[in-house]
Amino acid sequence: MNLVQWFFENAGLYFFYEFAVAIIGTYFYFYQARGNVLFKCLMIFFWWTWFADSFAKYAAILYLNEYKMLDVRNTIFERDGWIYNLVHIVSIVFYTWFFNRLIPGESLRKIVKYLGIFVAVVSLILFFISDDFWIVSNADVAFVKGLMIILFCVLCFLGLISSDQIISFYKFFGFYFTIGIFVFYLLTTPLFIYTKYFTWDSYDFSMLRIFIVKSCNVVLYSLCIIGYLVAMKHKDLNLKYSKDAT
Repeated sequence: MNLVQWFFENAGLYFFYEFAVAIIGTYFYFYQARGNVLFKCLMIFFWWTWFADSFAKYAAILYLNEYKMLDVRNTIFERDGWIYNLVHIVSIVFYTWFFNRLIPGESLRKIVKYLGIFVAVVSLILFFISDDFWIVSNADVAFVKGLMIILFCVLCFLGLISSDQIISFYKFFGFYFTIGIFVFYLLTTPLFIYTKYFTWDSYDFSMLRIFIVKSCNVVLYSLCIIGYLVAMKHKDLNLKYSKDAT
């Protein structure tokens, strides 16, 4: 299998979806929401996600190239697990910060804040007691992070229902983004329970896992694109309900 064929089979459509969302998010921030901290950090997070997913392909590319470009065999950089573990850490911090500003209601925001701190501490402990940080993505951390984000989404829906935003909920970017990540983590988080007990030699499980993750990525980023397009049409309303709008 050559590198081009491998890229399109493994990166797939969601790779371009990630890039498209980062581009649209950048355009929205600089031309529609300049100075808004929430949309600025969201833009940075989308670029970070795209860069991390792209850079993580280095391990497979070097392997397929038989390490002719760069020989990292027998080093901590031979596998790409460390990148995805960094992604877990950044995601926990970002989603805690994001929902703490998105969710209406001080009591719900406090729940988000303290839950995020708790999950961050638990995740650091799990990383510390694990001896494969550089090798594979930590399934336990991924599972805990997924549960946290699902709960954040539920709290966001509850906050939306009890606020005046419910009247025009379909006009907010946050609504589409929350739906997207809720579906993504609701369907992918259970996979991490079984990941520890299966290997890539378990062909059926591996193919199912890849299909679910790719499909959920497409759904997530499609909803993000729709959300940005809607936000462009209702810019003032979206900025008004962004806690850190300036």
